[in-house]
Amino acid sequence: MMYAWSFSARTADEVARLVRALGKHRYIAEVDLRLHFLVDRALQLMPEFRPHAAAFEARVAREKSLDLRSRDPSLWRPATIDEVLLALTTFWTPDASGIVARARLLELLEELELGGADHAPFASKPEEPPHPELVLLDWVLLPVDELDTERHAGALAALEESGDEIAASAGIHQEATVIAGAELALGAPNGALADDFVVWSEPPYAYADYVFRGVSKAAKLADPPVGYRDL
Repeated sequence: MMYAWSFSARTADEVARLVRALGKHRYIAEVDLRLHFLVDRALQLMPEFRPHAAAFEARVAREKSLDLRSRDPSLWRPATIDEVLLALTTFWTPDASGIVARARLLELLEELELGGADHAPFASKPEEPPHPELVLLDWVLLPVDELDTERHAGALAALEESGDEIAASAGIHQEATVIAGAELALGAPNGALADDFVVWSEPPYAYADYVFRGVSKAAKLADPPVGYRDL
């Protein structure tokens, strides 16, 4: 089970600050950021993405059996935080570069007959995500039994007060909302997302909530995040 928190981040700059903060705090154990090859193709006019697009085209030429419509994990590449944020900013900024990138992405999806843009942006069912997701943002928090009584006192106090059940040795997995073709190409028509950016987390709820509130402050967002216990 995962719970969702909404963050007051709607512009590309706000989302960038949030995503950067999600991977930098003291509770983080792992960060896994990935881009689908279609992102590199759509942005290949930019020098930051051109080498990745070229390398993938060379691979396609070598591997004749490679199915570009599949869920083969190798169709996503590890990306740096700067690459991810540049991609999101480009797609979600209403300027000439964004117009070109969005049009090219929709064209590429149509060429491959992929349905990643056939749903309303940020409205897909969590249990039935569209394929392909184009930007994968995943984080893992330290297991509770690895938290330091001094360095991580805040989360430990929140857990004790909450009474939440704890799997002490398990890392807590978190992931951003689905970002597929619809989200990149249609999700910010005027330079702002239609709704707050969502991040999901495994329990314990109090641990994730404490971390997310700190992340929101670090990202200098206008309001704290909202989870289901706030509703």
